[in-house]
Amino acid sequence: MAADANQDQKDAWSNAVGQVWAENDAVMDTTLAPVLDHLLVHADLQAGERVLDIGCGTGLSTIKAAQAVGAGGQATGADIADQMVAKARVQAGGASNVIFMSADAQTHGFETAAFDVVISRFGVMFFADPAAAFANIARAVKPGGRMVFMAWADAQDNPWFSVPRAVAVAQLGPVEPPLPHAPGPMGLADRDYTLDVFARAGLSDVTITPVALDLTPPGTADDMGAFALVLGPASRIFKDLHGTQEDAAAIVATVAERFQGYETKDGLRVPARLNRIEVRCRGAS
Repeated sequence: MAADANQDQKDAWSNAVGQVWAENDAVMDTTLAPVLDHLLVHADLQAGERVLDIGCGTGLSTIKAAQAVGAGGQATGADIADQMVAKARVQAGGASNVIFMSADAQTHGFETAAFDVVISRFGVMFFADPAAAFANIARAVKPGGRMVFMAWADAQDNPWFSVPRAVAVAQLGPVEPPLPHAPGPMGLADRDYTLDVFARAGLSDVTITPVALDLTPPGTADDMGAFALVLGPASRIFKDLHGTQEDAAAIVATVAERFQGYETKDGLRVPARLNRIEVRCRGAS
């Protein structure tokens, strides 16, 4: 597999998309905190284990994993976006059991049978060839080791995506829908497709569990209206269709109005539907 197999993703995440995410990682980490909590509970990390975190972003998931395995263990975060990894290193604060690397997990030559556990919070849906990627990752897992990944389910079941997208389309006009199973947030939404991907990767002990939880974005519905033009589907549609300031104001106002329905006394609670993917590995082949 060519080293530049995911060059489109690297270009996107190492430039505008990754920069915006890195600048707004506090918002995203707060929003996705219940997802990371759920992942870590089911990963069941033990003291002394070695963990690989795929798509670590700016590092919170890796840092939390390192805390769970303690000084006798180690957590390695891998991400394709150089500037995300750079920020992750800063946020780790010199912790001795945390390592970050800029790497494409589909092609990177990880050490064979080096890790007890592989985790990912929304970092494994972007591979150009997911079967090749998971086969490559599996070679890095010790015999009897495990993988635990969180992935989005269908976009229509996730208002975090569907509401801003629908508002932007209503304001600016239709856009081409993503190809089924294309690299992207919903790349592993289809359960049957995902099981087939892992089968083609040579992995058969795979469980996919539907998960329902609430995202916890900070701020108010008005804040989320504004954020819709910073990151996510509405921001992409606005850019691609050359929206005007009038369009921007309309999108912000309408998204805010839609998100008012998710305001509670404890803050915004946005329902989400996810897939938890768990894999038991036989080790290197």
